[in-house]
Amino acid sequence: MLTVALLGGAMTLAYERALALGSDYPNGTPVRSTGHWPTGMEDLVNITNRVHGFFVNDGDVFFFSGSANSFTQFLQKYSEIQGTVEKHRLILHEGAGEAKSPWAKTGRLCDWQLSGRGNGWNAGVLTNYDLVVHFWTGGHIQLADIPIPKNVEVVGGK
Repeated sequence: MLTVALLGGAMTLAYERALALGSDYPNGTPVRSTGHWPTGMEDLVNITNRVHGFFVNDGDVFFFSGSANSFTQFLQKYSEIQGTVEKHRLILHEGAGEAKSPWAKTGRLCDWQLSGRGNGWNAGVLTNYDLVVHFWTGGHIQLADIPIPKNVEVVGGK
């Protein structure tokens, strides 16, 4: 009986992964919201220094490269996004960032990433959107040069 239950659970997980939907967002082409992004996110992901982006199911990931000034402006605009975003987080990672999709064999260097995902639904209406910025401290932008908006929580990452 236990074997049947374990086999059934494994098949369910495999089936769920097989039904995953994902694709790359083309660079140089504006990306449009599917209707669930918080107001302001569409403008944020369509800045000129986006180097890659992809989606998997209801999660979106965008990668950027730029200067300390461009990251400062990005972070400020990110901090102003309201609505279904409960809190703003900047997660720090050591080393250099790599912009690539889960299915890609190679990527390219990046300085920061924006990831978003619906994280709470009530009667088909999105009630919470998890929108997070990741920053790699081993790149060419020094975090000490970046003013962090007061409503952005800085979290040490791996």
